[in-house]
Amino acid sequence: MRWMAVALMTLALWAAPEKKAGKKAEAPAAKPQRTVTGCLDQREERYVLRSEADMSKITTLKAKGFTDDNFARYIGHKVSVYGHGDGEVFEVVKIENLSDMCSR
Repeated sequence: MRWMAVALMTLALWAAPEKKAGKKAEAPAAKPQRTVTGCLDQREERYVLRSEADMSKITTLKAKGFTDDNFARYIGHKVSVYGHGDGEVFEVVKIENLSDMCSR
């Protein structure tokens, strides 16, 4: 009977899931979402966000999850864009219309 108990314990240990030693791989940290507000304008085939005060360029807009053509309806509007950017290009995941025109 004793040999049966030893056999069952050995079988249980052999069939148990293997634990991996070491650290778990960490998922890359998600970039924090930012909001930028300004006047939407078009220059050549690109859409840009301009400062409402002096109309200087803030950043170039690039749609993420939709096409850049969706910016066209907001040309001349004051908008807030949500997404990620490095200063030169801002990847927009959401756009919010604040006003149908920009003040100068």
